[in-house]
Amino acid sequence: MSNGTSSGSGGAGSATAPAPTTSTLAFALVVIMLSFLFALIAGLLIVAGWYSDNDKLLDYSKWALSVLVGAFGAWIGAGAAYFFGRESLSESSRSTEAVLRIQQAALRGAATVERIGDLALTAMNTEFMFKTTATKQEIITALTQYVDYWWVPVLDKDGKGILEDLVHARVFWDPAIVATDSVAKIMSDIDTTPSLKTALGALHGASFFVRAALNDSIADVTETMKKSGAVVGVVVDEKGKPTYCFTRQNLLTAQKRPAA
Repeated sequence: MSNGTSSGSGGAGSATAPAPTTSTLAFALVVIMLSFLFALIAGLLIVAGWYSDNDKLLDYSKWALSVLVGAFGAWIGAGAAYFFGRESLSESSRSTEAVLRIQQAALRGAATVERIGDLALTAMNTEFMFKTTATKQEIITALTQYVDYWWVPVLDKDGKGILEDLVHARVFWDPAIVATDSVAKIMSDIDTTPSLKTALGALHGASFFVRAALNDSIADVTETMKKSGAVVGVVVDEKGKPTYCFTRQNLLTAQKRPAA
């Protein structure tokens, strides 16, 4: 196998002339055919002029000339059709090859989605985070403003921005929850009151969400969420502050992408 240097015996001085290419041979063939055609036409014209007093020979020369001109026109048409057809086919092949390269690159890129950080994560809204001291009414007011939000991030009461809990919005719309109760009290009541635990127990805590890091494996986090029943994941930094969020469906979709 060559590694980029010359190989074989004889060195540089023994290099042979390159073989003629297909285009060179085709061009030579066209030149020969045209020369032969022009020679025939010239011969017919000379014969017709020389024997102009011979009507039969003159008619024959006219007939032969018309046949040659017609054949020449047909040959030119066939050659043009072949040339442009070949160019169209070549262009189509190049376009198809380019599309395949793009698809293969996309599949290779999809196959590298292995960590949580490889996902197209959604950044957490820092204006929609609440301390454990926030009341139900305060959160209802915020949910009215952000009508498409369906979970509520709860941070520590000390103001360090550490994620304490993630609560489904339905909890705060439940009429059994008192409007003036704090988030901390609401969570405590859900965990200790049988009726609330039955109705709302799966809408907060470990059964509702998981914490993850950017370097965590998608497969591992998915397995954890399946075991706990969690449907939401929150990416936290080294200090425990929430930065991004995702759903279990996001993880399942990423793992269903075809490998390259």
